[in-house]
Amino acid sequence: MESGNGSTWSKGVLMSVSTDSDVFQNDILAPLRSSYLYEESKQCFRYKSAVLVKNPALENKYNTFRAKKREAGYSEKDLKESFGFLLFDDIHKAEALGETGVLIGNSTCTTLGDPANGVYISSYSDCLEQNRWYHGKSGYIVIIRLTTGRVKEVLENYTENFTAPTEGFDCHVSEQLFSVSARSSSFLAFEKTQYYIYELLDDGSNGNAQSPSSACPYAIVSFSYMDTREALLPPQLESAEKKLSK
Repeated sequence: MESGNGSTWSKGVLMSVSTDSDVFQNDILAPLRSSYLYEESKQCFRYKSAVLVKNPALENKYNTFRAKKREAGYSEKDLKESFGFLLFDDIHKAEALGETGVLIGNSTCTTLGDPANGVYISSYSDCLEQNRWYHGKSGYIVIIRLTTGRVKEVLENYTENFTAPTEGFDCHVSEQLFSVSARSSSFLAFEKTQYYIYELLDDGSNGNAQSPSSACPYAIVSFSYMDTREALLPPQLESAEKKLSK
């Protein structure tokens, strides 16, 4: 299977998946479609091809994290698995996560914590960047298996004195997370629905893991966004609407 720019997806830790298969329908499309914030996303997203990430080292690290936290007394709620999502325009950068995991410094977001100490991952599959989706947009979505662990709600911090990872917790979310709705702008929805995930090392260094064990790349999906309403507009009306919106 090849991506739109000719990169071969079925290689190394990446296993190509037929779009006709149950795996594609149930294990890849299902988490994407169940994680929309906006109703129109159901009609607008087209998923064209996919690979599963099969990296034994990352999977073992993820499972070891879960086992250690269970032994440490984490509740089933703390250990509940979910999915997160990351957007890429470059297939090679998306593929690299299959080898490295999600590396700290992966985002320019800073409101929940220093990106140099943790990773930012989107909780909604259609809130992956601050800008609104536009007709014809395409790219790659990496689906991440997550165990967010103990989650701390924090006040969004817009200063350059970044919020530090909180000892005894594994993830920060915005205090405003649950105020987000389908009526929220794409900018606010993206900003307020991020997970900030970090892993404090227990080796006495007071450092942070380069790739948090609680976030394990699961699949990569190529997509296009087709605004069905815009696609159906006659050229004259589309031009008029664009002028009115300026």
